[in-house]
Parts: sequence; structure tokens; C-alpha cells
Amino acid sequence: MVDDQDKKEDKFDSAGEAIEYVSLDQARVLVIRHASENTEFYGSGYRDRELVCGVAGVESGEDFYHIRLWYRPARRFRGKPSEDIISI
Repeated sequence: MVDDQDKKEDKFDSAGEAIEYVSLDQARVLVIRHASENTEFYGSGYRDRELVCGVAGVESGEDFYHIRLWYRPARRFRGKPSEDIISI
């Protein structure tokens, strides 16, 4: 039986390119999951804090999605959420 991790790895080739089609909804979920699980990328101010994030916008082409993601700390935050663009 193949576990879930093996199934995820089978969707990408050795260059990290998707082997199968990824829908816009799937891409949004992947981006939010990635941002939630990799908070160290967002600097020391966010590293040890729970983040809330969402999709602020999407640009799509024939073989890509550029997803604009907003994120902010889940608690005790006043200000404007930060944004980042992740490409799939």
C-alpha cells in the first residue's frame, strides 16, 4: 500500500514540475497549507506565531497560477496584513 507522502511526490517530476493538472482550487489550498506549515520563511516576527492567511488574488495562465496570499498573526495584531506571491 502506498502512503499519502508517496502519492504527493508522484505528482511532480525531478525538476519540481507538476505531472498532472492542478486546478485553481487545489492551488489555493496548496498555497495556504504551505504558508501555514512554513512560517520560518516569513521572518523572525512570524516564526513562532500562529498565522491566519487567505488568498488576496490570483493571476492564471496556460500553465501557471500566481496566487497573492495575505497573512498576519492570529492573535494580538493590529495593522495591515503582509502579502506574498506564490507561483504554482
